Amino acid sequence: MNSAAAMIGAAIARDGPDYTRRVIRAVTGAGADMTEPPALRVGPSLGVGAMAETFVAQDADGVTRVLKRMHRHCAYDPALVAMFEHEGRLLGRLDHPAIPAVRAQYRDASGVPHLLLDHVKGRGLDAVLAGGRVTQATAVAWGAQLLDALDHIHTRPDEAGEALEAVHRDVAPGNVIVRDDGAISLIDFGIASSRWRDDPERGVLRGTRGYMAPEVVTGEGIIDGRSDVFVAAVLLYEMLTGRRLYAGGATEVMLAIAEGPVPSAREVEASVAPWLDALLERCLAKRPEERPTASEARALLRLGR
Repeated sequence: MNSAAAMIGAAIARDGPDYTRRVIRAVTGAGADMTEPPALRVGPSLGVGAMAETFVAQDADGVTRVLKRMHRHCAYDPALVAMFEHEGRLLGRLDHPAIPAVRAQYRDASGVPHLLLDHVKGRGLDAVLAGGRVTQATAVAWGAQLLDALDHIHTRPDEAGEALEAVHRDVAPGNVIVRDDGAISLIDFGIASSRWRDDPERGVLRGTRGYMAPEVVTGEGIIDGRSDVFVAAVLLYEMLTGRRLYAGGATEVMLAIAEGPVPSAREVEASVAPWLDALLERCLAKRPEERPTASEARALLRLGR
């Protein structure tokens, strides 16, 4: 039995019938790509975010899933509901081993949106890096996997074959999971944009401090896949050096991202290969047009030059 299933079993043993009554029997809400609500046994909370809370859950087949439920007070805001349901629609279109699949998207009887996702067993990259840097070989492998997932996001077409132009927009270490099998997964598409939801909340700065591209911080220029490449390079820098690239107060961090010099990983960690330091410099360019695409950066990582 995996740890998530054990958590559910303990909750059932503790709460008995009160727990097993916590079964989602909801009505399908209005909106695109809604599914019939599944019967679930909902277990303990995995975490609370600004817009939603996630729970471990088991479906009717006993498979461990993750249930993401929007906060009830957020469900009164049409813009936030659109953002939440866009996440489910976008995930439903993506198909990549590093991206958890969405199994159901629905609203409950009171209209609160839910997403049912595959459960990813592992630790956040933030927790991994709390123990220090990883080897260059590991950093390159994880970086290539992350860029492969981002390339899929950036180039995936819609059902009609038209470009979706999706951007994750929050490639922070807490959203990169180092799975128990040693590979990585990218989660939390809550603020992602695409042609289905282009330029959400114009003028609102959303993301994780220290993990935004210059054009996101300044609000100037086009936000596209190269914005994700910038942040992927920040993560690669931190994996190689064991140090935060952009740390400090909000204003200090935003100024460093927007105007500060492009740092050298080799100045912090001499073991970083020169070709890798040069690639980081390209990916961390202030101007998006000077950065490689996710596909190009992935190819260079795999070639080792």
